[in-house]
Amino acid sequence: MATPRKKLTPGDVLAIKSGGKIIYLQYIGLHPEYGAAVIISGKMHDSPVPVTDNIFSHGYVGFYPAAAAVAHGLVDVVGHLPPPNVPLRVRRPGARSGQQVNTWIVEGGTKEYVKTTLSAEELELPIAAIWNHEFLIQRVSEGWDPKREEPEYE
Repeated sequence: MATPRKKLTPGDVLAIKSGGKIIYLQYIGLHPEYGAAVIISGKMHDSPVPVTDNIFSHGYVGFYPAAAAVAHGLVDVVGHLPPPNVPLRVRRPGARSGQQVNTWIVEGGTKEYVKTTLSAEELELPIAAIWNHEFLIQRVSEGWDPKREEPEYE
């Protein structure tokens, strides 16, 4: 296990251990509205892997209280990689029918756009939601991927 730290630096690679598996995150910095942005590897590993960019090749950006997770011992800092920039454009569910998302709101700077269909580029945008520790583990264990425009979003 890595030495516990209280302050994160953009680029720090974090490991969550859950059910004998490991999920990797990379803290990339603070979004002005949604807080700590991380790249989520999107995969549960059976054992530790070398800390390289390859871990995040199929990952996605999400918002997760990484500093609090480190302070409470929920994650370990296991390495450091050069971080990408924090994305400022995000998307969030708009109109819904039950759990089905009928429209998405794409935010960027001071403008918002309502979309019924997302382009390939917009599917790459992070979803504007802050996930707690348990929800992040659940999503990764389910194999959830924000790049698929699913008809339902919780």
